[in-house]
Amino acid sequence: MSCTATNPPVDSSKTTPGTLSVSTLTSSAGGPYAPRNVLAIWIETSSGKFVKTLLVYAAERKFDLTNFMSNSSGNATDAITGATQSSHKTRSCTWNGKDTSGNLVANGDYKLCIELSDTNGTGTFKTITFAKDTIATSLSPGNMSCFSNISIKWTPN
Repeated sequence: MSCTATNPPVDSSKTTPGTLSVSTLTSSAGGPYAPRNVLAIWIETSSGKFVKTLLVYAAERKFDLTNFMSNSSGNATDAITGATQSSHKTRSCTWNGKDTSGNLVANGDYKLCIELSDTNGTGTFKTITFAKDTIATSLSPGNMSCFSNISIKWTPN
């Protein structure tokens, strides 16, 4: 007797493939390590469930990214990674609409989470809601503490 598990068919109208492009100019939070900083950018569902890390620069100081560590358990699968950054500049990353297991996630509202620290401890944390949908969207939120020139673009395939 064999038992084979199969996944139910995916309704492609509810799981649109595409690319989310993100960029932001970082700046100092005024901590004692500035301009050196650690940074993470990740995706969560609208209810706050971790989906995927896009970028994390914090090899030795991940613990200072308290929101990132709490929400993702430090999961950086397929993310852009690197050491603590020595300066501020525009940081860019993309998301293919998939979770850490490589599954295309459902269309709907998601949160882009960004966190930066230049101190021993919690730094600046911001979230921006965007729609993953069948239509292209482009957001240019106003400047926030530590993050300016923010660009978020969802482009369906």
